[in-house]
Amino acid sequence: NGNGSTISSVLRRELEKNLDRGEQSILFINRRGASNFVVCGECGSTYTCPNCSVSMKYHSANRRVMCHYCGHSESLPEKCPECGGILAFIGAGTQKVETELKELFPDVSILRMDTDTVSPANSHDKILSDFRKNAVPILVGTQMVTKGLDIENVTLVGVISADQSLYVNDYRAHERTFSMITQVIGRSGRGEKEGRAVIQTFTPENEVIRLASAQDYNGFYEREIELRKILRCPPIADIFTLTVFGQDEAAVLKGCGTVKASLVNYLGDDDDVRILGIAPAPVVKVNNKYRYNVTVCCSNTKRIREVIAHIVCRFSADKRYRGLSIYADINRMD
Repeated sequence: NGNGSTISSVLRRELEKNLDRGEQSILFINRRGASNFVVCGECGSTYTCPNCSVSMKYHSANRRVMCHYCGHSESLPEKCPECGGILAFIGAGTQKVETELKELFPDVSILRMDTDTVSPANSHDKILSDFRKNAVPILVGTQMVTKGLDIENVTLVGVISADQSLYVNDYRAHERTFSMITQVIGRSGRGEKEGRAVIQTFTPENEVIRLASAQDYNGFYEREIELRKILRCPPIADIFTLTVFGQDEAAVLKGCGTVKASLVNYLGDDDDVRILGIAPAPVVKVNNKYRYNVTVCCSNTKRIREVIAHIVCRFSADKRYRGLSIYADINRMD
């Protein structure tokens, strides 16, 4: 949108139609908070977590920036502490969508469901019960709203920033995006009333978005399995990830070097095995600990498992790497 709104004019018109008909709507965005990050419009300074290598997310309810990895939070000043410039808020989350909806429809009840609103006193079931029994017109949420909702009066689903999960460094990115979109648009039109879905995306021509909007499961499978064959990703082959982490980055890199050398020594002559790395984890520093990976792409055989277990045990017992930790994953989910 040219005005910077997270809610497109098309989605707004469809929401207005549902409000006029007394029908309910669900809006899905896979990010909580008010904005992705805060940046100074004059000097470009951003709020990054002092403990992790990520930008902190802005939460407008208490005007704080928070790290969603370690929980560190800070109050946000009125102006940039570096140069006194005006702060800009980039991106969007559930909180920002809720705020915009309240501005667009000030007299309409709106519910928000994410990890910030769900608590022992205000549980997941309680929010859904309120939405169902009291026919609250609009529910905004993260992945919590994509599964298991079967409410006849829900006839509109809006997917905001549908493509933000497509471009992450993960072989499952397309699968997850397809799954999330198909699941959430399946919440619409569960009864006799016709359902609609509005998918907001910067790349409407993207094949994953197109197949998800058509709920073409077979078409997506055929496309994705060919890509997995080329990349030798699961289910064609398995991916073992050995992660070394600790507070001293140089020591972590040195430890990873030892791990990779051991893998090459044991498995280097196997044509079925590819050893990749050393590479930083997707978020390299979490809670003041650096994380680096060595990756092994191969078939999941008994010999491979025994070699990796042996390397992990030897590394853990090596006094040279005191202060470092290691673990191994197969086909990790993060």
